[in-house]
Amino acid sequence: MSEKVKILVAGILDTKGKEIRFIADRIKASGGEPIILELSVGKEAGWADIPVSEVVEKVGSSTKKIFSMERAKASEIIVDGAIQIAREMLNRGELDGMIAMGGSMGSSMATRVMQTLPIGVPKVMLSTMTSGDVRPYVGTKDICMVYPIAEVGLNAVTRIVLNNAAGAVVGMARAPVLEKTAEKPLVGCMMFGVTTPAVLRVSKYFEDKGYDIMINHAVGSGGQSMEELITDGYIIGMLDITTHEIVDFMLGGVLSAGPDRLTAAGKRGIPQVVAPGGLDVINFTTPDSVPAHYKDELDIPGRVIKVHNPTVTVVGTSLDEAHDIAKHIAGKLNKAKGPTALCVPMKGWGAYDTAGKNPDLGWAEDSPAPTWISDPDRKEWSWRSQYFVKGLRESIDRSKKNLDVLIVDRHMNEAPFADLMAELLDEMLSGTWKKGSHHDLPEVSEL
Repeated sequence: MSEKVKILVAGILDTKGKEIRFIADRIKASGGEPIILELSVGKEAGWADIPVSEVVEKVGSSTKKIFSMERAKASEIIVDGAIQIAREMLNRGELDGMIAMGGSMGSSMATRVMQTLPIGVPKVMLSTMTSGDVRPYVGTKDICMVYPIAEVGLNAVTRIVLNNAAGAVVGMARAPVLEKTAEKPLVGCMMFGVTTPAVLRVSKYFEDKGYDIMINHAVGSGGQSMEELITDGYIIGMLDITTHEIVDFMLGGVLSAGPDRLTAAGKRGIPQVVAPGGLDVINFTTPDSVPAHYKDELDIPGRVIKVHNPTVTVVGTSLDEAHDIAKHIAGKLNKAKGPTALCVPMKGWGAYDTAGKNPDLGWAEDSPAPTWISDPDRKEWSWRSQYFVKGLRESIDRSKKNLDVLIVDRHMNEAPFADLMAELLDEMLSGTWKKGSHHDLPEVSEL
C-alpha cells in the first residue's frame, strides 16, 4: 500500500456536493488522496474525479438516459457502474478505502458498492439512516455506519462529525499490517444468548484441539454471513447448533436469515452437526410489534409472550410449529452431501426452554420458564421436542449413510450435550465418523 492512501469518496453530488467536497478536503488534511465518485441521479455536477457519465458508460448507458428515468431505476444503473469502477480500482491497487455520505437513496447506493468490496477494505458510511435499522445497508460486510447528525449543511456540529469520519477512514487504511500467524483450520458456530453455555463449551473444545472458531450471532445477518463464509471456503466444519433464524424466517420474526439458511454446508459437503438451539422462540422488537394473532393464541400449548428487554420480545413456538420446523430442517439436511448429524435435546432448546429455575442452564428466575411445555407422558421432556421429533420421523431420509439423528435425554446447555456435539464434529473432521456414532451412550436413542 502506498504511503498516501487512496480513498474513494462517493455521494450524490447534486444534493450533497458541499459535504462530499468537505470530506475530500479533510481526507487530504489527514494525509490521504481522495477520489470523488459521483452517484448523482438528477444532474451531473461537473467537477467529480469520476463523473456519473463515466460511471454509467461502464454499463452501456448515458446520463441522457438515466436522467430521464425514475430515480430508483436510474440508481440501479449507477450502482452497477460504480461497482465495476470500484472493482477495477481495487484490482489496480488504487483503492485503499471508501467513504460516502447520504440520506436514504445515497446510503442505499453507496453501501451496495461497499458490500462488493472484500472484508478488510475500510468502509465508512455517513448516513442519516444510522439511527434506525441499518441491516439493509451493512448486509454481511464490515461497514462502519456513522450518524452525521444533519441531513445536509456544514456548520459547527457537522464539520466535526465529517472531519472525524474522514480521519477514521484514512486511519483505517493506514492501519499497520497484521503480523503473519500460522493459519489454523476454521470451524463455524452459531450462537444466541439462550445457547451461550453450549457454545462456549464447544468452542473451547475446538480451540484446545488447535482450531480457530468463527462464532456468529444468530440475528439474521449472522446466519447469512456464515452461509457466505462456508460458500467461500473459509469454514471446514460447522457446529450449526443455534438454528433460531429458521423459526423467524418461517413464522415472521425479525431475525430471519432468509430461505438459504442451513444450505451451504450441505452443498459444499463439509461436516456439520446441527441442533435446534433457540427454535423455541420467535423474535420481535417491542411488545407492540408482536402480531395480533400471536397475542390471541395464548391458550395454545407453547404460545407465550416474554419481554426479554425493552427492544426484544419473544413469542413461544407452538407444538404444530415445532413439527413444521422439523420438516423444513429435514428437507434441507436430506440434501447434504457431507457427514451430517442432527442432535435433538429433549429437555429444552435454550435458556428459556427449561422446566424451572436452573442457573446452570441459563434460567435463574423462580417462576416456570416461559417456553417450557412438559410432555404429559414424560414430565422431564419437552412436549415441543416430541412434536419436533415427530416431524423428523415423517421427513428425514433415514436411508442416507451420511445423515444421522440422535435423540438425546439432555438439555441444550448441559455440558454432556455440548461434549456430544463437539465429539461428533471432531470425528467427522478426522474422517473416523460413521452413522451411529455415540448411539451407545445411555442418554442417546435413535430416531
